[in-house]
Amino acid sequence: MADDVGELIERLALWRTGDGYDEESLRERAIVALQERGPEVVPVLVDRLDALLADHAAHLERVGAVTAAWDAWYEEGDALVDEHGVGKVFELERYRTVPSDSLPQREPRDEHYQDPYDLKQGLVEALRRIGDERAAPVYGRALRDRACIHYAATALRGTHLDGAVPALLDAAASIEPDDMAFREVLRALEHYGATMAQVRARFEAESGPQARVSLMHVMKGLPGDGAGRPADEEIGDALVFLAMSRSATDRYGAVRALKALGTLAPIGPAAGAAADGQGRRDPWDADFGGSGMDAPPPAEAVHAAIVLAAHGKPPGHDGELRRRLRHMAQDAPSATRAVTAVLAREPRPSDAELDLALRLALRLRPDRAAEQLPLLRALHGLTAYPPGREGALRALRRDGMLFVLMLHDDPALREEARAVFDDVAEPEDRERFARYEALRLGTWGRLVRKFKRR
Repeated sequence: MADDVGELIERLALWRTGDGYDEESLRERAIVALQERGPEVVPVLVDRLDALLADHAAHLERVGAVTAAWDAWYEEGDALVDEHGVGKVFELERYRTVPSDSLPQREPRDEHYQDPYDLKQGLVEALRRIGDERAAPVYGRALRDRACIHYAATALRGTHLDGAVPALLDAAASIEPDDMAFREVLRALEHYGATMAQVRARFEAESGPQARVSLMHVMKGLPGDGAGRPADEEIGDALVFLAMSRSATDRYGAVRALKALGTLAPIGPAAGAAADGQGRRDPWDADFGGSGMDAPPPAEAVHAAIVLAAHGKPPGHDGELRRRLRHMAQDAPSATRAVTAVLAREPRPSDAELDLALRLALRLRPDRAAEQLPLLRALHGLTAYPPGREGALRALRRDGMLFVLMLHDDPALREEARAVFDDVAEPEDRERFARYEALRLGTWGRLVRKFKRR
């Protein structure tokens, strides 16, 4: 009997059928066979499911601890690059608080770990079809496993579990509103009579950006007139965080939601136009509108993200937001406009905002003269402002900023860059530029450039 049940359990992972649409899967046949075995199989199924859930949770915990250590290492490395201007691993090592050779590594069992999600889902489905009330508690535990949420939420509507609402809300917070499981969680919450007050309390206690957005969608999906639901603006910070995601899908959805909110202030020339009553430019047109899911976020969203991260928001996620902003600074043209807006703001931004914007300026790759001149002028202006002077000089003196602009094809940009350089350069900067120019232009290039200046 035990061997027979064990074999049937393994078949619960095999949900696929052959080419025939009417063919039953091995999972379906196994479920029917288990139903025929009677209620004595329920504890066996529950124990196997519990073991799989615990094993997967332990795997995630181990990997999460290693990932957190490496994230902190990368974060410190980025800060050291900004502070000391070195980028090679061996050069940074002397400044590190945690030596690189002490970083934890994944255990061998985690290197090639494969989540047995098919089997877990099959076990939940088998227990649901058997219909034994003793399985209710394991459904609640299965809600913590992302692969099982859809099946567990469905099963909970056919039984009763004390404390189901908190478990379902945790599950809803762990997935995106467009996840297929989200609708099943919402239906289960309705089945258990979840109130707006319960969801709002969970929402208020949550700091995770995606979780707050998902819980807001739960409140919008519950029956009723929406009384007691927070204003949409309360997830504005979360949407800004998600708009900086490397995932094009997440970024696209967040940007569209921010556009619908209409809460982001225009920056640059558009801000002045709005203040003068000349009409507000849609901040999304130039950087995002209609250009597809792979587009970077608009400058207004990047600007808002800089302000958030500088002030430690979203709580507990500001470090990740800074990492996302560094990525945007290297790859997204809109980041140049956003950083420039912070650096050129009047009245001056807070010291925290200014410091973060100057650190991001070290990573910018401006590729259009229209963006380079405002950035150059903003940095130059900060050299006369004590809180920003050191960071501005560091950004101006990096090879990728003034040196590139001083050799630019645009004569106006080139001459302005050289004037700034003459104002801020130290003797060692002039020596570095001479070497840089020699490498970039060569003898023939320098002669051509000299001829063009006449």
